[in-house]
Amino acid sequence: MITRKHILSKTHYGIRIYSYILTCYFPEKNTVLSISGNRCKPVNNPFSPDKRKSLQIQIVNNIAVYNDIIDQNFKGDAFDFAQLHFKTSTEDELLICINDTLNLRLESKVSDYDSRLERVQKALDAIPDEEWNPRFSYFNRNLYNSYTSKTVGIYDTYKMITDTIRKYRTDTIRKLLTEKEQKKYKAQHFDYVTFSGRFTKRNNASLIKHSQLLTVDIDHISSESKLQKIKNKLLNDTYFSTELLFISPRGRGLKWVVKISLEKATHLKYFQAISNYLKKTYNIKVDASGSDVSRACLLPYDPEAYINPKYYIH
Repeated sequence: MITRKHILSKTHYGIRIYSYILTCYFPEKNTVLSISGNRCKPVNNPFSPDKRKSLQIQIVNNIAVYNDIIDQNFKGDAFDFAQLHFKTSTEDELLICINDTLNLRLESKVSDYDSRLERVQKALDAIPDEEWNPRFSYFNRNLYNSYTSKTVGIYDTYKMITDTIRKYRTDTIRKLLTEKEQKKYKAQHFDYVTFSGRFTKRNNASLIKHSQLLTVDIDHISSESKLQKIKNKLLNDTYFSTELLFISPRGRGLKWVVKISLEKATHLKYFQAISNYLKKTYNIKVDASGSDVSRACLLPYDPEAYINPKYYIH
């Protein structure tokens, strides 16, 4: 849970935010801020024309505010100062950026809202659906969290994927230059779901109930045009109905979620059959690691994600 209040509690009222940003502009200075009581000695202002030593920072009403001794119009709080540096598009992106950059790990805390929502969802799960409406596990924070946070459905996941709060991290991972950096970042900063079922913990032995969904990963697509062509082929396929389809976090792959029937074959048999079908029909190669029932599917930002229209009724 990332809020202004939580960030201030982890950064000494915002002082750490100033320290980090000032160090970015003046790395040669060993001690950037010298605090006496609730006030810091004036330091160089990185956003003034001549970077003059006119920036004053003090803690007022439990938040570190700033002003320029010479320019009376230059003033604000720690978050305003952070915005001058990070230049994010939204408030949510700014808070996420501060959390990630300063390694605050605030998302390790589950909000009271999430806790209440989880209890409500458990009660809803006990009510049988009149129509098929698959449910599966959601895991917050990152890939290192292996314990279920709550139960969600297709429409819930679609709303998460199309929410702009995910835009900052998705944009960030796609700007990283090496595959090693991208893999490390996505493991640390993306939450995920297990489309194929509900779990107490993310491993095959902890499966509570299979959702009768299967996720197909198509990776290493060489260009944007090719990705769109593959996407159109999957959406127009007459054999399998698409439940959900979206672009992967790194932007070079697709996540295709389809319905299966375990009365006809096992999860693994279905995966093998679909993989062979895509290879033979469209010459599309599928990531073999997706055969695992507890396979994690990271959730990026994709405003053009496709959801089967039938889910709008749920």
